[in-house]
Amino acid sequence: MISRRRLLQGTLAATATIPLLSSEFARGDESTPPKRFVVFYTPNGTLESQWMPQGTETNFTLSPLLAPLEPFKSKLLPFRGINMDVVVNSNIGSEHARGIGGLLTGRALLRGNFRSFNSSNAGWSSGISLDQHLAKTLNPATLFRTLELGVQVRDAEVRGRICYAGPDQPIPPREDPYDTFAQLFAAAPQDQGGVDALDRLRAQRRTVFDLLREDIADVRPRIGAEDRIKLDAHLQSIRDIEGRLAGGGTTSPTTPTTTCKPPALGDRIDLGDDANMPAIGKLQMDMAAAALACDLTRIVTIQWSYAESEHLYPFLDLRGNHHAISHQWDTAGKAQYSKIHTWFAEQLAYLLGKLDSYAEGDHTLLDNTVVLWVTEISESTQHALTNMPFLLAGSAGGVFRTGRFIDYLANGGSPRQHNDLLLTIANAMGTNDTSFGDPEFSSGPLPGLT
Repeated sequence: MISRRRLLQGTLAATATIPLLSSEFARGDESTPPKRFVVFYTPNGTLESQWMPQGTETNFTLSPLLAPLEPFKSKLLPFRGINMDVVVNSNIGSEHARGIGGLLTGRALLRGNFRSFNSSNAGWSSGISLDQHLAKTLNPATLFRTLELGVQVRDAEVRGRICYAGPDQPIPPREDPYDTFAQLFAAAPQDQGGVDALDRLRAQRRTVFDLLREDIADVRPRIGAEDRIKLDAHLQSIRDIEGRLAGGGTTSPTTPTTTCKPPALGDRIDLGDDANMPAIGKLQMDMAAAALACDLTRIVTIQWSYAESEHLYPFLDLRGNHHAISHQWDTAGKAQYSKIHTWFAEQLAYLLGKLDSYAEGDHTLLDNTVVLWVTEISESTQHALTNMPFLLAGSAGGVFRTGRFIDYLANGGSPRQHNDLLLTIANAMGTNDTSFGDPEFSSGPLPGLT
């Protein structure tokens, strides 16, 4: 079999819709698939009336903004009644800044000089984010402890950061898919810095096919016809990613993998052009799925834009910026706003489909993952930080009972704290934590999820 080290360096598993040979290449001799954690962040809240599901716990209908997730309904846990009280009453930063700073940390902002909406006293968050806490506590045996990906984030202040190594220690997302590819799939040294250095690495390195040519030639005759098809599909999908990054399209599916050559590096995608957001996002999601399937990492964050985002959406035939549209409260404005957020749900559906396409025994990579979809405020017209539109996908290896609408406000119930949602995820991933973030707002795991 192809060695695990060679696999991780050359990485066979890209983003084909065909599972990764039952994931045996990725996990070596492990008998139980590892658990993974993915954060999917989108900006500027939502319209509660268009987001919140309708019905009971087990008999519910997904709302218009969640309709693209219908194929994965049995693997979802949408919530009603989760508050972010840890940042509700803070007088530091706007609601957008407070919300994004507390999303994964469960703590308020420190004071600083960042301007956020009508406030100019925002600083960084005062705690470690859940993704970094999991990496530190669980210490997964992967080449990358975590992978922070961004899609046209742009803002380098508190509005543009969801990950923290500790108080006042933000971690910037990786926004360049060329850099992401080089780091993940070219065995590039971690200390190589700058665009020029990365370009030299791309020019000098052998492709993944060159790295694995002898191994592939050796193993291919000894596997079944079905696995040969899967292997060829994964090799082809790596070529497809390289082709897209190089601006050279994709290689013909009939091209034998043993004769593939590196594509000539063409023009880069313009990372600053709003119209390229779909292409950039798809590349980042493809590589996130590949990294998880290859066990290059088990913890990924994908951040779309920034809190209070003024991103433009020309590919949706919209003219106004996202934040302005979110406060256009007439019928036309709400229709435009819903169009943006339906598109984000479509992007999440794409990612879930990728994860669900990888078989792991009788289950899939998505089944062994917990995906957390978050945004920094709830009702956009109110800048609310209560009844947050949070959603989980995947069961973390069977820990969560999915396919249910978790409504903590039903039958006169009381709201729960988002700190305890973070704690619940931490426990599902394997920690023994009894609280997370500010202990004043964390009383224990959320009930009814396991």
